[in-house]
Amino acid sequence: MSELNHATVGQVLHAAREAQGLTLENAAVRLRLMQRQIEAMETDDFSSLGQPVFARGFVRNYARLLGLAPEPLLARMDGAPSEAATVSPLPPPLPDSWLTSPWLLLLLTGGLLAVTMPVALYWWLNSESAEVRPRPISASQPASRQVLKPSPAPAKISPVAESPVAESPVSPALSATTVSPVVPSDAIEAPVVPAANGRLHLELGADSWTEVKDSSGKMLARKLVSAGSSLDVQGMPPFDLVIGNAPQALLTYNGRPIDLKPFVDGTVARFTLEE
Repeated sequence: MSELNHATVGQVLHAAREAQGLTLENAAVRLRLMQRQIEAMETDDFSSLGQPVFARGFVRNYARLLGLAPEPLLARMDGAPSEAATVSPLPPPLPDSWLTSPWLLLLLTGGLLAVTMPVALYWWLNSESAEVRPRPISASQPASRQVLKPSPAPAKISPVAESPVAESPVSPALSATTVSPVVPSDAIEAPVVPAANGRLHLELGADSWTEVKDSSGKMLARKLVSAGSSLDVQGMPPFDLVIGNAPQALLTYNGRPIDLKPFVDGTVARFTLEE
């Protein structure tokens, strides 16, 4: 027993393992460690086990596996304190002031919103109703109404009774002003708009996306024209045209055929057709 008291931690672990008939491999498997870590503990090479906290944990588990009390062995390891450190309890934390409690602040904020929101809503509704409330009309004043007055009938010229005084002739200007009839608005001639003088006729042998704009930029046609059909467009030149599948298309302008080959890029022709 005296020899164990003077033996090192590694020697005690080595003797206990051999006394139980365990091999280094068996001990490593049961502790789930590598064999070199078992050898390091039995040779007191604790520095190769990493940090002291890890080395002490390995020794504690190894001692429990061998049926040894781990505390005496841990006390004899290098760097272990000779006496247990006295741990003084920490003073209890000071209670938080109820004024700084987040729950209290949240409760006060919710209460403030619950009070102010109905007041603000009531004020807003009353202000709107005051704006749209009609002004009462007194009984003595009749309500004004918009009355559409018919246009006055043309004045009738009554014959003037004969008098001793000689009648003065009525001036033509005054007579025309007095009895001239009212010309209806639809009788006023509209300004003459020049008629469109450009006519396009397009025949397609294949489906073609076609766009036609006149000189003002107005889109006269913009659609997919099916194969075997034709398209007629009239408007003011010059025309901006886009014709898909142009090699399969025939175009005439005012009866004159137009060659599309110079304008074809791939299968689409884009060009401006002037007068």
